[in-house]
Amino acid sequence: MLRLFAALLIVSPVALAARPFTPEELLQTRRLDDVQVSPDGRLAALTVRQKSLEENRDLKNVWLVPLGGGGAPRQFTRDGKSEHARFSPDGRQLLVVRDGQLWLFDLAGGGDPLRLTNLWGGADAGIFSADGKLIAFTSDVYPECKGPDVDTCNRKRQDDHDKAQVKARISDHLFTRHWSEWKDDKRTHLFVLSAHPGLAPSPPRDLTPLAGDWPGFRLGGADDYDLSPDAKELVISHKETAREAWSTNSDLFAVPLQGAAPRNLTANNSGDDAVPRFSPDGRFLAWISQAREGYESDQWKLKLLNRQSGQITVLGAGPSGTDEDVGSFVWRRDSKGLVFSLVKEGRYYLDTVTLDGQVGHFSDAPAGNDFDLAPDGSALVVLSGMNRPPELFQLAPGGKPQRLTSFNEPQYAGIDLGAAPEDLWVTGKDGARIHSFVLRPPGLAKGQRAPLTVLIHGGPQGSWEDAWGMRWNEAIFAARGRVVLAIDPHGSVGYGQKFKEEISRDWGGLAYDDILRAVDAAEARPDVEKGRTCAAGASFGGYMVDWIAGHTDRFRCLVTHDGVFDLVSEYGSTEELWFPEWEFGGPYFQNPELYRKFSPSGFVQNFKTPTLVVQGELDYRVPVEQGMGMFTALQRKGVESRLLYFPDEGHWVNKPRNSQLWYHTVLDWIDAHSKGNHG
Repeated sequence: MLRLFAALLIVSPVALAARPFTPEELLQTRRLDDVQVSPDGRLAALTVRQKSLEENRDLKNVWLVPLGGGGAPRQFTRDGKSEHARFSPDGRQLLVVRDGQLWLFDLAGGGDPLRLTNLWGGADAGIFSADGKLIAFTSDVYPECKGPDVDTCNRKRQDDHDKAQVKARISDHLFTRHWSEWKDDKRTHLFVLSAHPGLAPSPPRDLTPLAGDWPGFRLGGADDYDLSPDAKELVISHKETAREAWSTNSDLFAVPLQGAAPRNLTANNSGDDAVPRFSPDGRFLAWISQAREGYESDQWKLKLLNRQSGQITVLGAGPSGTDEDVGSFVWRRDSKGLVFSLVKEGRYYLDTVTLDGQVGHFSDAPAGNDFDLAPDGSALVVLSGMNRPPELFQLAPGGKPQRLTSFNEPQYAGIDLGAAPEDLWVTGKDGARIHSFVLRPPGLAKGQRAPLTVLIHGGPQGSWEDAWGMRWNEAIFAARGRVVLAIDPHGSVGYGQKFKEEISRDWGGLAYDDILRAVDAAEARPDVEKGRTCAAGASFGGYMVDWIAGHTDRFRCLVTHDGVFDLVSEYGSTEELWFPEWEFGGPYFQNPELYRKFSPSGFVQNFKTPTLVVQGELDYRVPVEQGMGMFTALQRKGVESRLLYFPDEGHWVNKPRNSQLWYHTVLDWIDAHSKGNHG
């Protein structure tokens, strides 16, 4: 315990501030998400999350923010278990997911909230119909449980499982497990119930008593269904169950509320179709779509269905369109167009698109991915930076963000987080421009130098954005007296589709060369102490650290978190098979040469650099054998190494106390191996 907190007592001379920025301060940060504007535009609802070391979980509550100068934000729930707030169409009620069930709050009259569900599989992602009479939501079920007694059947099935003396599992198909849990025959289904249960009491009705997940799992948690404004049907994203482990082809299905077979709206598209959203006037359906089967990082484009003619068009596909992925999108309230987010060179922006496909800039100011539109056309958006905690802002078309909240100001008033990150560009081996962010330690005086810490993102089709993060927070590394280099090598998003695709089948090629070139440029800076550089990364970043370990000894230390060590064994133990099959040209038994060529396990003989290995037992994306394989190889080679193993974490470290240990262990490892003289 004393060793764990020793780092809190050691503050680098280059990081002195009124109060040091520590992992404990980071965990106290309030994070904002899921912005929703009321129908009359007078309120914004959002979820505010904060990690609690005492309870070892995330506390989450709904807040209401008055718009138009209507007063200060107020905390709406105080139970620490509330999220996903949705206004009723008349603005008089607020639907909230509290402790895994649906609750209805009366905004006009006050009083106690009404509990709408008490289901074994919980209730999530609730939305109102446009007339306010119905609520649709998702719940986990055993598909064989059907009819009015579906919940009783589910509870009995789970009770029988819990009481069984034998805990063995029998599976006949993939997925058997996904991300961090075993499927155990459970599926997500879509339900509807009355928004006024006192007037028309009835149990929730399963609209999708079918095989598979309705909707399917989507990383990021976007609601993958929507109710039509006339409340006659809903549209939902679903993937064929038999191919779900190696296919990315989800289609949109129209499901009539009065009972009929689902109708496939996108059968002609072989890629992924997701996040359907009806226009407010009901004439159109918009969604994001990929063209190529099996490629999870294909470009996300906006598509539009004219519900009268049946014509489908791609919005922004012409010369004025974008070469970047469409992120979040929201319909304008007049149904004449949409606003969408995209990442460009490490920063989020908002763009607009009309129904005939004309793309324009909503604003030239950097924005964020989490936003909603107000009746006056402005955007309510959560904004942050690498060293700026998140707050809610209002952004008018063509304007600059105006801050509405100060959730984190009291905490950070006494902490110096330093200057905003700088852009660093280098030229890659193929002539491409390679972007990185450089974050300097707060208080680093002119003429002083600090060691360099290199951060490599996951994906590989990801990026470092100038945005606040709880995992791999750049500011916490800088606060320990490090210059931070966050690199976007080949494969990163935000630099065009061609650049993004050049990582596939070349994991250890151009991307590795990009990283070394960026490190060369950073070490040539006058504020960097050359020769004391450490590199760290997770997922693909962890893979790249494993690859670095076998190809260069230029780094003082390495940190690999949930990194792929052996591509062949990874294929046989991971779950989303479409990913390695695309990245390496098929299953390993069809293309073994490429799997072996880019496996870090083939270069163990070159390992020399002290390495910290981090692995979660519940990580089924990059299973535990990968981290253990890397650690075993390091130990057998006699290389200084350490294993940080979490039996209760998956691909990320989410529990507050685990996160606290992770930061101290990683920071201490880097400190111990990159110490040097400043000046």
